[in-house]
Amino acid sequence: MNKQVLKTMIAFIVLFSVAAYGNFLPSKVSAATSSVRLSSLSPDSDHSFYTSYWNDEKFTDVYGKTVNDGVGLHDDSAYSTYNVAGKGYSSFQGKVTLDSRYANGDYGKSVVGFYADDRLLYEKPLAKSSGVVSVNVKLPKNTKGFSIVVKEKSGSKGQHFIVVQDGQFIKGGSYLSVPYSSYSSLVTIGDSRSERYNSTDSYHDLEDINGNLITNGFSLDTSYNTGGLSYSTFSIEGNDYNTLETSISLDARYVNGDWGKSIVGIYADDYLLYEKEFTSKTSIQKVKVSIPKGTNHLTLLVNQINGAKGTQAVTFSQPVVSKTGSSYTSVPYTALPSTIGANDSHRAWETHLSQFGKIIRFSNGTLGTSGLVFEGVYYSDSYATYNLSDAGVNYFKAKLSLDSAYLQGDYGSSTIQLLADNRVLYSRALTRSTGIVNVGVQIPSKTQEFKIVVKQKEGAKGYHNVVLGNAVFQKLPVSAKLSPSRVSVANNYNQNDVVTVKSLAKGDVIKVYNTKGALLATSKPVTSNYTKVAIKQLGTAKGNILVSRTTSGVLESDPVSVPYAAEPVPSPSVAAKQVTIENNKNKNDLITVKSLSKNDVIKVYNSKGSLIATSKPVTSNYTKISIKQLGTGKGNVLISRISTGKVESAKTSVAYKAE
Repeated sequence: MNKQVLKTMIAFIVLFSVAAYGNFLPSKVSAATSSVRLSSLSPDSDHSFYTSYWNDEKFTDVYGKTVNDGVGLHDDSAYSTYNVAGKGYSSFQGKVTLDSRYANGDYGKSVVGFYADDRLLYEKPLAKSSGVVSVNVKLPKNTKGFSIVVKEKSGSKGQHFIVVQDGQFIKGGSYLSVPYSSYSSLVTIGDSRSERYNSTDSYHDLEDINGNLITNGFSLDTSYNTGGLSYSTFSIEGNDYNTLETSISLDARYVNGDWGKSIVGIYADDYLLYEKEFTSKTSIQKVKVSIPKGTNHLTLLVNQINGAKGTQAVTFSQPVVSKTGSSYTSVPYTALPSTIGANDSHRAWETHLSQFGKIIRFSNGTLGTSGLVFEGVYYSDSYATYNLSDAGVNYFKAKLSLDSAYLQGDYGSSTIQLLADNRVLYSRALTRSTGIVNVGVQIPSKTQEFKIVVKQKEGAKGYHNVVLGNAVFQKLPVSAKLSPSRVSVANNYNQNDVVTVKSLAKGDVIKVYNTKGALLATSKPVTSNYTKVAIKQLGTAKGNILVSRTTSGVLESDPVSVPYAAEPVPSPSVAAKQVTIENNKNKNDLITVKSLSKNDVIKVYNSKGSLIATSKPVTSNYTKISIKQLGTGKGNVLISRISTGKVESAKTSVAYKAE
């Protein structure tokens, strides 16, 4: 054999051996990861799911190219779900496309979504122009179910056929990092009660305002020609969720033309978390709100006014609740009037979380999600009363306004009053220019009955509608009550009386009332540890005042009753004839006051009122007061007396001669 040929054969054998051996060496990728083809797995549940085209033909992509490894979905609401618990899948890779046989022409709308349990990983509207779209998503660790969800809306030629091409689960890679410890779709939780609630479990054609179909969510709408309330309530008690997220939008099918107005609200029990009015120009709103600790129910609702074409529909895409971290929002106990329950009412209508009374419409035409409406009537007041004896609330707040539908023209006059056991807490006359007023009143402790009264006079066009939007009762923290020992009262004669309060905190505000509850004085915020409150006159006789404290950011305390003594009696004034004045030269001047009582004290002032001398308490029936110099000329001094247990007398003017 030729040596050159032999060398060539040996080199070929070595090269082949190395190549063959190399096929058994793990690459860096295969050492770290491995994959499982989607088409090799059988779904645990599916609907309108296919492993091949009709008659066992292979699928094609949108360009007509044969797909050798793929699965298909084709229907209004198609899906396939895979149990991936414990499989170690860290991500999913593949492509999505339309089968070319259902791409040319009007095949309507399609959307595909990939989910890890209830978490949306990827969502894409599909059309012929989409081409072949790559999908590469990470999965959260401990994912239990992986789902492919398709929603379709037929066109004139039918529906698309969606193909998932070259799908594979990857093992050994990094997982999707998520901040939550629990995560659930509201659609999965399911509504506990609702009105005109339509979820993607039953309806495939829900759209956002951009016309894109929604793979998971729900819509709320109202009767075509009447408007009103639609809602859905979800029970989340005991699940410790602290976050709600969703994307809110008008459905694109109810935007062009006059479809009325809609306002959306989200409530945690009776506490309002979110409120927004939606119009045809409102873009998709991504909403994330904190759920207060102890929340039992979440309610998402829509209030609507119909237009010439009917009413809008509002869609909620990917509504999920989760527990993220360990912190919770703290909110006060809040109760809608309907939760307290009116024990008597007349021409008062309440719209709350599950009942439509009247549309809550403010003077500027904007809407509210809950509240009270009071209608005028010619023969009596409209009102609502609430028994608060065991309600545990101490505050009422609302947005007060006239209804914009009753403003143009003469609708008479309206006055609203809020009363606690017939004591007026708030009163306001309402006019066209009143606008929207935030009303908040503290309800006194031990109040038995809270009453809202609207008094109206008829105008040429009738009566106003008075609105209390988002009206709620609340239990708010109250300032610590003062103890009587910290309050002293000086009931002064002929000058302002003074209330002194000690042991206060910086920023405290003190209020003083008479026994009938009328406010007498309010202090400025305290800058040290005490305050003095001046009151023009409490009166000459003894009595009681009520004193309260309001700590910054907290409601006013209950008042404490503090007694005060009668004004002291003034001492008898000194008569001019009781006084002799010696205006001496070159020695002290001398003032003698006679006919005094034991322990009387005499004070001497110059004519301008400046004190120039004070006697020692009298030990007999007169006193002599030495003054260095009154002056060389004639003049006048003012003389007063202070008798035991009495205040200083009025001043008497006494003339003296020149030296």
